[in-house]
Amino acid sequence: MDASDEQLKSEQILCDIKRRHNSKEVIDVEEQRVKVVVFISGGNRYAFYGSDIREILTSCEIAWVPGLPEFLPGLINVRGDIESVIDIHYFLGEGKADPHKSLIAMAVRGDFRSGVMIDSIEDVVDIPLSEVKAPLSTLNGAARDLVIGEIDHGGKMVSLLDIDKLAARVSL
Repeated sequence: MDASDEQLKSEQILCDIKRRHNSKEVIDVEEQRVKVVVFISGGNRYAFYGSDIREILTSCEIAWVPGLPEFLPGLINVRGDIESVIDIHYFLGEGKADPHKSLIAMAVRGDFRSGVMIDSIEDVVDIPLSEVKAPLSTLNGAARDLVIGEIDHGGKMVSLLDIDKLAARVSL
């Protein structure tokens, strides 16, 4: 075999490789993303899906109503609509929230509408859906019943809470 035959053979191999490479379909898949609202409650970080939180109210007068359970500190007026307020601290095993220092996250999911008292908002971020991990099976504490997943935020794991599970606990 002389040099020209080897060059011809190598060119045929390169052409074959290029043909195979070009025949492959390139599929550009954009991964689905979800918005999460990271908040602080009782010194711990939690998150809700952003689609469940309509707005954050900074200051509302909570009207006390006699006979309400401990986790419902009262009602608020949101632009003419009367909404209940849930103290999430109760369900997370963190004592009581201070209504004068709390923010209220307005949660809406299906037929459920209520304000949720939180200490502060840390961040609102879009994350790939694949970054939502299953909750640890060893998760302890009162929050375990509300957790549907965990996300990594700033190098720390944050428990993702489910508004549907909270609504079910409130309606009991």
